[in-house]
Amino acid sequence: MRSDHIDWESGKVIFWDMEFLDLLKPLTEQLSNLKEDLVQVKYGDRVLDVGWYPEFSNEGEFVIRVVHGTNWDEPLFQESCRTTDGFWRCLKTAIKVAQGLSVPEVS
Repeated sequence: MRSDHIDWESGKVIFWDMEFLDLLKPLTEQLSNLKEDLVQVKYGDRVLDVGWYPEFSNEGEFVIRVVHGTNWDEPLFQESCRTTDGFWRCLKTAIKVAQGLSVPEVS
């Protein structure tokens, strides 16, 4: 998957390591590439970050977060998903949060 296949809206891709991802193949067949540092997209003073935790693990999941500045301990948004459908759903919400268009619900 290429970064230009995603509409990042106003975001600028500053790190991309998901060229390997084939959305038609099961994620379990792509574990050797699923690691903590996959994507970072900058939106002014916010960063959208994607990683697989624990990396290279069949028990892992995508973690998508949006942070303000360098405050990684208190993300504005964080959601986990184990499927490609879940990945797209989480990513769309994260992009809105990163742009300041959506405020996530506090649970």
